[in-house]
Amino acid sequence: MAGLTYDDLYQVSLSSLGSAAKDWKEMVDQLATLATDASDGMVRQSDAARWEGVNAGVTRPFVRATAAGFRDAHAQATSIWSMLRDAHQDLTAVQKALKKAVDVDAKKHGILVSGGPGSTATCQYVDRSGEKTTLKPDQVEYLNALEEQINSLIAQAVEIDGSVTRALGRIHGGDSHDFGHAKYDSLDDVQRERTVQLTRKSLSLHEKGEELSTKELAEFRTLLQGSAKDPEFAVGFYREMGAEDALRFQAQLSIDASSGDDRTRLELAQSIQEDMGLALATATDPPTGKDNPHTSFREDRTYLGKAWINKLKKVGTRPLDVGLDHAQPVGYQALASLLRNGDYDKSFLNPIAQHMVTLEREGGTWPVPDPHQGDQHFGLNLADEKSPGWDPMTGLLEAFGHSPEASTAFFNGSTGGGDSDLKRLSNLDFFLSEDKGRDWLPDKTSGLTDPDDESRAPAKQALGHALESATTGRAYGDEGPLKPHTREQADLFTRVVQELGADPGSLKHDGSLAALAPSLGNMSAEYMHDIQRAFAGEDSSGYFEPAGARANFDELSNESSLAKFLQATAEDPKAYATITHAEQAVTTEAISSALGDRGEKSITTTADLTTRPGAVIASLAAVGQGNAIAAADDSVEKIREFNENLETGAKWAGRFSEMAGNHIPVYGDAVSWVYENAQEAVLKHYTKDEEEAAKLIEENRKDYLDSGRQQSAKAMKQAFIDAAKQERISTAPGTPGGQAADVMFHSVNTGFADGKTR
Repeated sequence: MAGLTYDDLYQVSLSSLGSAAKDWKEMVDQLATLATDASDGMVRQSDAARWEGVNAGVTRPFVRATAAGFRDAHAQATSIWSMLRDAHQDLTAVQKALKKAVDVDAKKHGILVSGGPGSTATCQYVDRSGEKTTLKPDQVEYLNALEEQINSLIAQAVEIDGSVTRALGRIHGGDSHDFGHAKYDSLDDVQRERTVQLTRKSLSLHEKGEELSTKELAEFRTLLQGSAKDPEFAVGFYREMGAEDALRFQAQLSIDASSGDDRTRLELAQSIQEDMGLALATATDPPTGKDNPHTSFREDRTYLGKAWINKLKKVGTRPLDVGLDHAQPVGYQALASLLRNGDYDKSFLNPIAQHMVTLEREGGTWPVPDPHQGDQHFGLNLADEKSPGWDPMTGLLEAFGHSPEASTAFFNGSTGGGDSDLKRLSNLDFFLSEDKGRDWLPDKTSGLTDPDDESRAPAKQALGHALESATTGRAYGDEGPLKPHTREQADLFTRVVQELGADPGSLKHDGSLAALAPSLGNMSAEYMHDIQRAFAGEDSSGYFEPAGARANFDELSNESSLAKFLQATAEDPKAYATITHAEQAVTTEAISSALGDRGEKSITTTADLTTRPGAVIASLAAVGQGNAIAAADDSVEKIREFNENLETGAKWAGRFSEMAGNHIPVYGDAVSWVYENAQEAVLKHYTKDEEEAAKLIEENRKDYLDSGRQQSAKAMKQAFIDAAKQERISTAPGTPGGQAADVMFHSVNTGFADGKTR
């Protein structure tokens, strides 16, 4: 299938290829029988025969050579069958994915897919008459993504075809009268061999000041894209390359691509970096039951174990020759850019992290380029221009951000102590403590002579992502439902609140750890049941019971730590929105649940118990919001930012809804209405008129907070009325329900005032 096109891949029937693979399997079985018969029959009888003279000297070698020929023929047939089998399986999978993209995804959006030049396809929107249409920005984005996906599938098919062609050529060899040439057990072997070949070629060319062609780089990218999550390929690639050469290749490629002006090469290098990270995560992930501390590396070849990690630690501290005439990066700096991609097993990630933290604590530093290079922006990390990767802790923390199990274990661990010259220090304190923690490095080429807070922000944001992962059990950015928390996760969140609540100034808009605030808001939302329970006096009513382990805020050394933590965190618009939506969702949920099963409690008592804690939290968030607006250079723009984040933060109501059906007893015909109402209440009562709010906060902060109190009371009163209606409880004036609604309104006002004084 040389010169494979879109139409070829879409229309070709792969049944003939499948039949050929079956035929070769029959050939393999037949040759296996012949080879066995030759070895067990002819050779054994020949060796046992009492031949003498010339006959013995000629016949025995001939018989042995013939038997060896059958074995070679069997090996060659096995390799051919392996190629055809894997080619059929892989091409079938690619063709299936292509047809789904074309016949389902494209048609659903009114997109026409057609063959482009060479091995490409083009996509365009058409109306019912078949004419092109004017596109909206989101349509352009989807169109480009679909076209990229389809072209990637075609490229994979072309690479499969090319790999099989190369393999069959090597299997057959140059002598058509002889067997016993290259042997392959799978197509993975062929593709790994080619990937290693290209990697070594790149390293060799770099020594001459040259580099792989764009075509070769594209081939490398395609090989990785199709195999990054294949354990056999990933383990084989990294084992054959070795840690040092793999990292040196990655560093050279990244620096060359980011320092040039070839956009195509930059995009290829960025994709390769991502897939090399995914492949490393795959290669270092022990199969179930294999992660045994007593199992030596040599006993298990299915993943990169302790011996490979130990070699990596040595490479991590050594300079990599990347051709710079100033500071050469060390292995850990190149590794960190790979770690940004993939879910890593704790048996691999945590020993590396412990080593990196220990190195910093012992006074080690990370090389950075010559500060006199000015405004050059070449870097090791290609995913974000604002974080070029000279501070490797950023990449490490991002790895923890999408590796929850490893992250929880790491932040519950420590370095130093024992036989070490270092005092024992928890990993959480190392990253959070102002006096005992790390010195945050400016991540830029001129960071030594021109440091700034902006270049330190990416590492701190990555810390936030890692703490989210560690305290919630969900990877940063996971849009799925919430999970019940483990004891380790809940205790860790309590420690985060304790540490940061004791120094809330670090979280404020101009604080040293302000970059953590969006993640802290997400964490607070995840633990909103625990937080409301704390403000309810540990809630003997059971209205705010978490689904998993509790975060015990009553154990905080300073009871106001939680309030200070929330207030400071809410100065960030994203965190404010997240906390507000979560508070309203949990309050609405508690009201609904309580009214459905209030036992001997009066409806008035129920209303008070379920709304007062939320009012305290709403007040704390409002104070934080007010502080941020008052400190902003443009208060109108800052209020607009808060409003916009209330819109995007509405997704939290859906997450609570997905969790509630399995873990939290909500009464009524359906769960979803509770959270839909909560979402609507936030958007209706907390969204502010920008000009009016800016003027109010400028003239009288107290009046601004009073207006917030009124809106919070209205939102919760509406939640109570909706829940009462669902339970067929009248809230008309003079009825017990109506009186309870009025009491609840007063309770919210009281709770809000309580929050302002904390």
